[in-house]
Amino acid sequence: MEFLGAYGKSDLIYERIVKGFFIALLAALLLGCIYYVFFRNWREELQAKRFLTLVRNRDYAEAYKMWNCSVEEPCRYYPYDDFLEDWGRESEFGEIRSFDLGRSFTQANGVILLYDINGVEQAPLWVEKETGIVGFAPHWN
Repeated sequence: MEFLGAYGKSDLIYERIVKGFFIALLAALLLGCIYYVFFRNWREELQAKRFLTLVRNRDYAEAYKMWNCSVEEPCRYYPYDDFLEDWGRESEFGEIRSFDLGRSFTQANGVILLYDINGVEQAPLWVEKETGIVGFAPHWN
């Protein structure tokens, strides 16, 4: 009778292991999807927020450094005066009172970020994935 009392227990243990494995796999897949949809561009979005915050706080020299340029050694094709025309108080949007980041689009080497300044949509920003350098998006339709 002892022998028949253990009949089927190994199948039950096997079923629990398989069921637990598939539940864990499903949970990992769900978490991966959530990460992919909501957090895959998180670092680049933080970099863009940091840049726009510096511009809003009128720390233009530090914001210009995020373009991989400096006041002492300006970029060849984007001098500091042009940067101030685009981002300073005399820019087309004026002084930044508020900004909101919109959608982000992942590209091979970086992320294109849509954003609004003072409620008006602006030309998209580009943030490189490896370096975090900020710039204008190369092209946008």
